[in-house]
This record gives sequence, C-alpha cells and structure tokens, in this order.
Amino acid sequence: MHPELLKIRTFGRNSLLNFLSRYSEPKPGIHILNSHFLSLDGKASPEIFEELLSGMEDRGVRFISFEEAVKRITAYNLPVDECLVAFSWDDGFEECFTRIKPVLDRRSLKAAFFINPGFIDGDEAYRYHFTHEVVMVDKPPMSWEQLRILSSEGHVVGAHTLDHLSLDSDNTELLHRQIAGSKIRIEDKINARVEHFAFPFGRLKLLSPLGLQLALSNFKYVYSQSNYRHYFSFDGKVINRRHFECDWPLEHVIYFLKSKKF
Repeated sequence: MHPELLKIRTFGRNSLLNFLSRYSEPKPGIHILNSHFLSLDGKASPEIFEELLSGMEDRGVRFISFEEAVKRITAYNLPVDECLVAFSWDDGFEECFTRIKPVLDRRSLKAAFFINPGFIDGDEAYRYHFTHEVVMVDKPPMSWEQLRILSSEGHVVGAHTLDHLSLDSDNTELLHRQIAGSKIRIEDKINARVEHFAFPFGRLKLLSPLGLQLALSNFKYVYSQSNYRHYFSFDGKVINRRHFECDWPLEHVIYFLKSKKF
C-alpha cells in the first residue's frame, strides 16, 4: 500500500477506534494476539510495549504462554470469569529478539514466532524484494542462532511458509514447497520439531482447500489472523488470532478482547 494511503487509512481507523473503545472492558476467554514488530517506523522504544502490558494487567488481563493458550483452546478449557492473553509474532523480524523478547523475559512469558526461512537465508536482492514488495516493512530478519535460543528457552518457533506467499492456490508443487518445505528447513536449522503453522496474510480467503489440507497434514496446529470472535475457523481446523501491534494504544487493544464463541 502506498505510504500516504496507509497514513490516511491509519488515521481513519484510529479515529474510529478512539470512539468505539471508550467504554470497552476485556471479556472472559482466551485471546491470542498476533503482532509483527515493535513499531512500523522503528522509532518506538521497548518501554511502549512494557507500558501496554502493564496497562492490560491493570485492567484485569492475565498473560499466559502461547502453548498454554493453544492447549486450553483445543481442549475447550476456557475461563468463565478471567481474560487470558497470549502472544505471537509473524515474519521473524530481528527486533522480535533484540527488543521484544527482553520485555517478555521480564515477565517470564513465552510466545510464538512464525518465520519465513527464505527471508533468513536469502541474499541482499531477495531480502530487498521480501521487505519492499512482500511484507512492505523494511526490517532485517532474526538469525538462525537467535531462533535456536528462542526455541531452547521455551518459545514456540513456527512456520510461516518459505517465502511469505499467499496460499490461495491449487498448485500442489508450490504449496508443498512453501508449507512442507518451511517445516523441513526450520527443523533442520533449529534442531527441534515444528508443529505450528500460520499462513501468510492471515485472511481465510487466502488459504485454499488444498493449502489447508497440506498444512494440516504437515503441522499439528494451523493459525489464521482472522475471524477473531470465534476460536476456530474451517470447522475447528484452524485457530484464529487477533492482529495488534506493540505500539497500539491500550484502549484499542482492550476493545478487541471481546467475547468469543466456537
């Protein structure tokens, strides 16, 4: 999206949320919030995420690990009087390790990080295309060593396809390479099993039936970033997450902690 159009859309969205979120309160349930970076422009300090977490706690939110959230959601073990929140990050930007992880560490909080191996292994031309034409965020990736540390410390390292391609395709070869290929590459690099997969762009319409079938045959858990008022999509096969970013206003995040159903 053109930067000027993005600014206009962001201004309109924020104005609407400022109005809608004035009287919001977190609702009971388990909410997986999914982000990408500390801030889009790279100017925010980690304290802005720290302040967001503290504000959420002051409003009655309790944080749990990503794996606990998934275990409880899939077991239908949901709280009736408590708002539980877990976190994940997509795309594998370096600041997830250098700037976000220290904030999580101070709370002993374990999250999930969904990565694209091609972004890590790609040359300068590949990375330029990835950041300027695919994800539209000019940030470097985490290294394999950083990901091995995350995995060894109890965070989830999951797959996000090899190259962050949309999976609304019926091309078996392409889908197999992007889905199964990402799993093989990550497991080889971090020497750990990879059971979690988040498909790129997160919208349900961008995952074809064949893409869903291959994802489910390669991974135990599959995630969207859509339909967040429901725990699952695709007849219970895909767990839904809700988009946020670390520098969002507290009230905007609280607004999306709504009641959920199966």
